Amino acid sequence: MSKETKALDRNSILEGKSPLALSIARLRRNKMAMVCFWILVIYSLTAILAGTNIFGLQDQALVFELQNRYQSMFGSLQYLFGTDTFGRNVLARAIMGTRISLFLGLTSGLIMIPIAIVIGAVAGYYGHFLDDLAVYIMSVIVAIPGMLIIMSLVQVMGRSFLIIAFAFAITGWVGLARVIRGAFFQAREFEYVLAARTLGANDFRIIFKHILPNIFHFVIVRFVLNFVSVIKSEVFLAYVGLSVIGIPSWGNMIVESKSELMAGNWQNMTAATIFMFVFLVSLNIFGDALRDALDPKLKNVS
Repeated sequence: MSKETKALDRNSILEGKSPLALSIARLRRNKMAMVCFWILVIYSLTAILAGTNIFGLQDQALVFELQNRYQSMFGSLQYLFGTDTFGRNVLARAIMGTRISLFLGLTSGLIMIPIAIVIGAVAGYYGHFLDDLAVYIMSVIVAIPGMLIIMSLVQVMGRSFLIIAFAFAITGWVGLARVIRGAFFQAREFEYVLAARTLGANDFRIIFKHILPNIFHFVIVRFVLNFVSVIKSEVFLAYVGLSVIGIPSWGNMIVESKSELMAGNWQNMTAATIFMFVFLVSLNIFGDALRDALDPKLKNVS
């Protein structure tokens, strides 16, 4: 069977399906993206597993066992990544760090995205005074270094991962809001928007039913970039001593490894780096493929 015949058969199968079904079909044809998807699923299940204390993960990650300190990596199945200076299981701590990283990324994203969508959509769709006000607010936030705002909020409101996620969201919504604002400036003059307005559709329906689904791939891209930025910034907060002390996270593990590297103990650094690298690479690849699958301009691309 020729390539042209296969393409025609594929198009005939996909004809009549919803835009979401077409996007899923395009995403499933990307094998690398699906591999990364299942890696992210494993990370998510691992994070859920860490919260239940099954197999005693929390006890192994938190309880001091000085008689087992500095067990070598890959020396036994019980201590696959070895132990740290207090005899804690490094693999268990890395798994606990997965839970913290997913919590920070998801929570900050869930706070950031609604703020950015509402402000960007209102500014881009209505313009005039509302646009001037939104641009002024965004300019003020951008004028202040984001990490300085985050550090100030953590110092004032207290050290908890919820406060850290909130601080990341407050500084991270501006970039997405600007993108949505520009997209709405263009989209409000498109034919399908003018047609919907002529047929009597109200502004709420036009914004959230007609325009927003066509630019949602921008939201996906920004969400992925924010997720990556949050995880890397948590490492910096841990380095300057503003992360939550006593709870395993990838940032805390990397900071704790400073005193271990001089003695030739790489357990904490290796485990945190491997877990972080695999997760961030998988997230970037899958997020990029998901953006392409949701982009309406690519709906006819095989």
